[in-house]
Order: sequence, then C-alpha cells, then structure tokens
Amino acid sequence: MPLIIVRIPKRIAKQWVLRHEKDGLDEYNISIFLKLQYGLRNYELTPERLLLFTMHFQKRGGQPMKANLWVRERKINDVVELILIRAHAERL
Repeated sequence: MPLIIVRIPKRIAKQWVLRHEKDGLDEYNISIFLKLQYGLRNYELTPERLLLFTMHFQKRGGQPMKANLWVRERKINDVVELILIRAHAERL
C-alpha cells in the first residue's frame, strides 16, 4: 500500500473546517477519515475526475450531519497525495 498524504489548503481550513471544528470535524479527524476511506476504496469518482467522500458526523447538540468532501488525487511514485478541494456539510 502506498504512503498517503492528506493536504487541506489554508483557504478551506480557515473557512470550512474552522466553522465545523466545534462539532468534532478538525483537520486531524478529516485526514484520518480520508486516509482510511481511500485505503478501503470507499469513494465515488465525479465527472471532474475528483474523488467524492461522504462523512457522517454528529453536531454537539445531537443533530446528525453529512459532509461531502471533494478530493483531488495526485500520485507520485509510491506516494498518493489527497488534496481537499471542496467541502459541504448538511443536516440529515
């Protein structure tokens, strides 16, 4: 299995991740989720050639949520870089 690196650009980290951090969605949890789901091949391929991951989580008040994470995959030799391009969270 190749080495998997997850990169979250500052723009997304400052806007989207910071907004949902109080609900338990921090950069660490997102990167662990993406690594595990990528290894299990649990994603969809979009027409834009992006990988779409769906993450379920719960807000602090108990409200169930779903986050869609669009990721660009870049392979360099035995290293796979997953770059978070877009993210959206909604209530279930």
